[in-house]
Amino acid sequence: MKKINKISVILSGSRKTDEILSSVEKTIENSGASLVSSTNINSISGTSIKKISESDLILVLGGDGTMIGSIRSLNDLNIPFLGINLGNVGFLTDLQLSKISNLSDIIKGKYLQEKRPIYETFSVEGKKEIFVNEVVIHSGSVTKMLELELSIQNQVIYNLRADGLIVSSSTGSTAYSYSGGGPIISPKLDALSLLPMFSHSSSSHSLLLSGKEEVKIKIKNKDLSSIQVFVDGKKNLKYKRNGLKVLNTKKTFKLYHPKDYNYFEACRTKLGWAVSIENLKKIQ
Repeated sequence: MKKINKISVILSGSRKTDEILSSVEKTIENSGASLVSSTNINSISGTSIKKISESDLILVLGGDGTMIGSIRSLNDLNIPFLGINLGNVGFLTDLQLSKISNLSDIIKGKYLQEKRPIYETFSVEGKKEIFVNEVVIHSGSVTKMLELELSIQNQVIYNLRADGLIVSSSTGSTAYSYSGGGPIISPKLDALSLLPMFSHSSSSHSLLLSGKEEVKIKIKNKDLSSIQVFVDGKKNLKYKRNGLKVLNTKKTFKLYHPKDYNYFEACRTKLGWAVSIENLKKIQ
């Protein structure tokens, strides 16, 4: 693989990063690369983006939330991302602090790379938002049900009554959707999972669709005032009566991983796969 010469660092906005940043800066220098910039995730602006655009790699110090925020802000630069995990789980920030020495190998060109899809969601004629993990539609109340109609390419899939719906990408399948009983989807698949939340219909299980499909969600309730739409964990869309669309942007983001990266090993260790109840506490 190609050697990395210029690196920009994005820092978590909620975690202490001074000590790890100092270590990262020394590793970058000792590996023959240069640090272009270091920017707090909450301070990304036009000026900082211009500096970051000169980089070969965007190195994220934080958890998956910091990584997702970085991807949402900087994906148009078409620069690969690598994450050093300062969080609790970390499926996108997979370089562990205990293996920070691997950063030197990565800079020298010893890494794995992959591309993952970016989706977008919007109400017709409304504001568009890209998402990496998921978009969630919720009634806004724990006691209120929604009448949902799901369709693809103008063909109705089904109608159901539920508290809401989680539409997850393969990247987001280990996040909120997983906590609701959704499937783990290999990141090599361009797929969407539709998971009803507390459904009162027989169609309460998740449905997997090709990521190339255009999904439309329409709410048939008369009162839409309390409906909430969360994109990658943030409430930043307003539902409109003509429905919400989800589709593939045909854009991707690039991830670099250490040479020993194994997605399913991450699932085993972080989610406790195939671990007996007796041994589960030992790995927590």
